[in-house]
Amino acid sequence: MYKITAIGSSLILATVLWNYVNCSTIKPPKSHTSVTTTASNSTGIKSYIEFGIINKQHHLYVGRCNPGDVKFHGENIILNNTGENHVTAVITINVESNVYITCVNVLDQIPDGAGGYPGFLAGGVGYNFVQFDVRTEYGKGFNFYVEIFGYYL
Repeated sequence: MYKITAIGSSLILATVLWNYVNCSTIKPPKSHTSVTTTASNSTGIKSYIEFGIINKQHHLYVGRCNPGDVKFHGENIILNNTGENHVTAVITINVESNVYITCVNVLDQIPDGAGGYPGFLAGGVGYNFVQFDVRTEYGKGFNFYVEIFGYYL
């Protein structure tokens, strides 16, 4: 379990808990970072943020799939990055028919968390397209399987 806590002026601002369960073994995080800042009200109280990197897949789910939904699209989207850089890709998928999208699943196919990080941009539920971006880690690529479900209008 990893915990993010931000404390400022002796007030807990946010707490997020992640439960990480790996059925075979529990691996320690790849890195651990702590950031310390001084509170803006000059009381001398220190703030800190701690977080850990969890070695798991990065999926994106938009909407809710319903029984009876039609699968309009299924595709692997793969980008290999052999350079020394980060890559950001904007991906738009159009369903060229009169449809209503109920859910989109962007499923990371790299199991150890070394793939990209998808983020929703536009479309999705109620539209006939979806647009999302993917950001990679330094020198890494991504491999996602994208599913789009919905019904015909």
